[in-house]
Amino acid sequence: MTKLVDLFWQLEKPSTKWSGYFDVYERHVGKFVGKAPRILEIGVYHGGSLELWHKYFGEGTKVVAIDINKECLDYKYDYDVEIILGDQADRNFWSNFFKKYGEFDIIIDDGGHTMVQQIVTLEECFKHLKDDGVLVVEDTHTSYWQSHGGSFGGRNTFLEYAKRTTDVMNKQF
Repeated sequence: MTKLVDLFWQLEKPSTKWSGYFDVYERHVGKFVGKAPRILEIGVYHGGSLELWHKYFGEGTKVVAIDINKECLDYKYDYDVEIILGDQADRNFWSNFFKKYGEFDIIIDDGGHTMVQQIVTLEECFKHLKDDGVLVVEDTHTSYWQSHGGSFGGRNTFLEYAKRTTDVMNKQF
């Protein structure tokens, strides 16, 4: 199987990913290679990651992508990609979106990275993840950036929210 990082360096469309992400992705989503997963990616940027997922997972992969920037609607692909204009912090958007698109095997939040965007996206998307699915939130380091609503140890950051949610889910133990 071709390594994700090798495919990344061969993309026709630009993409940015931290180098440490590739091994993590392979470990958690590699089980979907060759199985035509349904993928939701929030954040399109220049569109390279949408190309990456098709090359990595193989034929039959369906990618639905969401971005707030209209320019993304002009990107063209030779495989099953649909780009939707939407605001990931808008709960009404998510409600309408999931009525149409249903569940996904993989959900990737690589969108705006503010605390509100990440928390709303997790809350609205998690319940539409298939039982054996994987949800990835990239760039959680913004939980420490004031420009994105973060702060060290801040109660309203995505990381602190995720920690509290994990505690609640496991409190019986």
